Amino acid sequence: MRQKAARAAVVCLGVLFSLWYVFQASDNVAYSDYIRLINSYLPDVDNPAKFFVPDILTRVPVTYLGRLINVKCFGYNTFFDLILGVLSLGAGAAALCAWRAKDWRPGFGWFVLIQFVYFSLNKWEMILNGTGWVCILSVSGFLATYVTLDRAYQTGCQSRAQRGILLMLPPALTLLVAGPYCGAYSAVMLAALAILILLAAQRRDRLCVRAWAGCALAVGISLGLYLWSNSYAVYVHRGAVENGNLLAELFRDPAFFVRFLLKAFASAAVGLSQLQQLEQAAGPAGRAAVYLLGAAVIAMYLWALYLNVRCRLYQKSILPLLLIVNGGFNHLLILLSRWIFLSDEYGMSSRYEIQYQLGILGILMTFALIWAGKKENAQEKEARQPGACARWLALFCSLCILAGNLWTTGAEIQTAPFRKAYLAISRDLGLNYRTASDEDLELYLHSGADEIRSAMEILEENRLNIFREK
Repeated sequence: MRQKAARAAVVCLGVLFSLWYVFQASDNVAYSDYIRLINSYLPDVDNPAKFFVPDILTRVPVTYLGRLINVKCFGYNTFFDLILGVLSLGAGAAALCAWRAKDWRPGFGWFVLIQFVYFSLNKWEMILNGTGWVCILSVSGFLATYVTLDRAYQTGCQSRAQRGILLMLPPALTLLVAGPYCGAYSAVMLAALAILILLAAQRRDRLCVRAWAGCALAVGISLGLYLWSNSYAVYVHRGAVENGNLLAELFRDPAFFVRFLLKAFASAAVGLSQLQQLEQAAGPAGRAAVYLLGAAVIAMYLWALYLNVRCRLYQKSILPLLLIVNGGFNHLLILLSRWIFLSDEYGMSSRYEIQYQLGILGILMTFALIWAGKKENAQEKEARQPGACARWLALFCSLCILAGNLWTTGAEIQTAPFRKAYLAISRDLGLNYRTASDEDLELYLHSGADEIRSAMEILEENRLNIFREK
């Protein structure tokens, strides 16, 4: 009981820290992605015509409910969305509390390390972008699904509650919450369930075969519905190359894709701003260090995969493996969807860190299992047990990840007051949108001047957001 209380306390501290950071670094001002949403959905947020559209699933249905509550009850206050994001983050942390390998629960030190990395501020942009709360909720839902799948795997599908969750959670996430983030999640679930079905069939375990097949059917149908809805969507990528061809660009400049991946993997361990400072301070040597860091993180991915297979860690828990594969998929999907901007730093944006972080969490869980191996009276002779060098190397890699997140989080705490001051200027410009220059509006509200003025006019007429207190 004390251990459960201590773990719950760590999660609560993480949520409180995130809330403190939000109020230190943000303000109630609609800017950036909010401009598009205001022009699209306000003020009549309860208009069914704006909800029942062909590409409804790509617009994430749960956000309609959140926007309706925010407008009707809170005057479209961005802090409402920011708090939803922090609570969503806490839901994922709570799901991680339920993780334990077969006959073993990670030591409290490892638990704290994993939770610290989970709550670190390397994803500050997603935390402070109020419209991103649904992305955080999606990732937390993915974690909950993977934890439930892992527990059902370990208990032989004996729990009816776990089987029910695995039937209901994937459709709810894919159709209502995840939107475009469902791709890697669905691919990982379908691949894992296919393997589990084969293993259960070999054991002639009908209960597990039915459970895994039902879950796979739920995932597949949900993904198919999302792809059907997505076929009606029209995407606009400002700043992207027109009529770009992936293969042509790959043959023209293959080094670009290598740099993109190395920098993206490096940013999973150390924040974008810190890597940019390193490059600026050390020049070519700094850039080389960033590439080496990216290569090191890739090596951690590959080594963690190797350890899961070689040491048969999947017999204890499949959760680390699921997270590692999901993190790797996220890197590839972001490369495939963002190469069109032809910037090798695009994949380093902190808005992607919560997706990359799934892989980092899987790596840390793998290293936790390896380190705990020294305490076990392992009788599984067929599984190769990790040696002392492997355990100490796993600990060293974990501490390196911790150091990168400490550096990033500490720097972001120092930056928080400047972000709030920046938004104070954004707020003043929004209030004076009629007389403000186009350049200032675009610089501080992060959208086109015409779109900003249109959005501010809607807010002013309906006394919402910054105009509610005027």
